Amino acid sequence: RHLRWRIKKDCYFIGMGDYLDVATPSNRRALKSISGDLYESMRQMMDEKMAESTDKIARILAPTKGRWLGLVSGHHLWEFEDGSTTDTRLAAKLETTYMGDGAAMAILHFVHKGAGAARHHGYAKIWYHHGVGMGSTPTGRLSKLIGISKTFFAHVYLAGHSHAKVHDREPWIDVGVTPQGSVRWESTNRIRATTGGFLKGYEMGSKNAHGYPAAGYVERAALPPTALGGVLLYIRPRIREGRIEIDLGYSDG
Repeated sequence: RHLRWRIKKDCYFIGMGDYLDVATPSNRRALKSISGDLYESMRQMMDEKMAESTDKIARILAPTKGRWLGLVSGHHLWEFEDGSTTDTRLAAKLETTYMGDGAAMAILHFVHKGAGAARHHGYAKIWYHHGVGMGSTPTGRLSKLIGISKTFFAHVYLAGHSHAKVHDREPWIDVGVTPQGSVRWESTNRIRATTGGFLKGYEMGSKNAHGYPAAGYVERAALPPTALGGVLLYIRPRIREGRIEIDLGYSDG
C-alpha cells in the first residue's frame, strides 16, 4: 500500500540502508574470523540464501525500478564471496546508483523554458546518510543532522537508522539577483528529517523459529514503538521574477 500510493503520485525514492534484517557489522566480523574453517559448500549455501532474500525484496520494489535517486548502505547487509553485497546487488536490480556506506548527495535539476529561447535553471540538494549514534529523543535523533547542516549546504538532510520519523524546519534567507540585475530576498525552509522504517516492534503472539514465544529486537530492548513507513518530501520549483526558487514540504507519509 505504501508503495502503490507513492507510485500513483509519481514519487521518486532514496534508499537509506538496512533493506534486509541480516548480519550486523559485529556478525560479519565474527563470520570473517571463522571463514577459513568453513566448507566451501557452507559458504555457498549462505550466499545463495542471501541472494534469494535480495531477489525477494527486489521483486517487492520492482514497480519503483528506475525511480531511485540513489541508495546507501546501512549496518545490516551481507557480503558475498565475489565482493558484492546485498546492497550493491539491490541497487543494480532497481537500476539506480549505489552511493556507498557514507554520506551522499542527490541533486535535482529543474529547467523552465521561458519566453523565447530563455531557460531558467534551479537546483534542489538532498544530503543523506544511513545514520549512526542516533539518540532516543526527538532532539537527539536530529542532533547529527543539525551539526551537518551547519557545514554542508542542502535543502534537505536525511538520516535513517533510528526507525522513528522526526523532522524540523530551519528558515534560510539568501540574497538573490534576478536576470535583470535587481536584488531581492529569497527564503526557503531547509528540512532535517529521520526517515522511519518498516520493522514491526510489538507483535501479538510472536514466536521464534522453533515455535516458542519470543519478542523481536524492539520489544526485547524495551524501545518505544514507532509509526511504520517512510517520510514524504514535496520539492517544488517555483518561477518568481525570472528565477527558479525551491519550495519544500514534508509529510510523515
